[in-house]
Amino acid sequence: MSAADMHEGALTTDERKGMWTAIQRPSSIVALSLLHLVAGLALACLLAPLVFCILVSVADSTSLETPFATGRVSLRWYGEFLGDPRWLVGLSNSLQIALLTVTISVVCGTSAAMAFERCRFRGRAVIGAAILTPLFVPPVVLGIQSLTFHQRIGLWGTLVSIAVAHSLWAIPLVFTVTRASLAGVDPWLEAAARGLGASPVRAFALITMPLILPGILASAFFAFIISLNEFIMALFLATPRTQTLPTLIWPQVRTNVTPVVAAASGVTILITVSVLLLVNRLVDLRKMVQS
Repeated sequence: MSAADMHEGALTTDERKGMWTAIQRPSSIVALSLLHLVAGLALACLLAPLVFCILVSVADSTSLETPFATGRVSLRWYGEFLGDPRWLVGLSNSLQIALLTVTISVVCGTSAAMAFERCRFRGRAVIGAAILTPLFVPPVVLGIQSLTFHQRIGLWGTLVSIAVAHSLWAIPLVFTVTRASLAGVDPWLEAAARGLGASPVRAFALITMPLILPGILASAFFAFIISLNEFIMALFLATPRTQTLPTLIWPQVRTNVTPVVAAASGVTILITVSVLLLVNRLVDLRKMVQS
């Protein structure tokens, strides 16, 4: 037996693990650095159009230029946006539709999640798949079928019509998030409250609701964002009185792009970012995603 073999045999298991970790460490650092680089590039590609839109909206120019090219910053295009009743009506319609979508999706999605987590019935898998199906259907198909159906029942031409269509995407989101929140709640807690004399409604309100409220709030905010920015289904269902902000931006982009369009897009971006910051303040999104 050579001296090297004797020395290797004298090493303990912990020492061998330490040597192997030291050998692997440089390659792990390189791989982690490359991963961070790729993630940074992907994030930059996603944010670049949004940043450019904001820069164009605050440039003092009649063309699509940034303040770096003009050397001046101005809010004149936001002033024109706020001074045009057409844009204000579109923004008001978008906000009302988003609030209606949140109401419909939270009520329906939370009720469905409660039924799936607290009851056992036949066809659960089929019904669950049916609830999630709109997520995998192209929005063009959803818009066409919604237009046909809403015209027959007399709902077309109202804000509720667009809100119901947006709920086809929002309800599965609320259903999935709320169901995941309910799965982490011990049903015996509610049963114990009922055993102590609380009614089913009171037990749910005092025990279960506070535990799943972060999930409901997060899904409600995301439903609001989805509805606010949705365009294709609104394009099929909107009428001159129910135009949303995205449907007003689209024809301007096709025919006459001006910085006012960038200002309108900037308003949508600012509302979306504000909602995301609010939900991150109210709900620990990182903890929710990890769980």
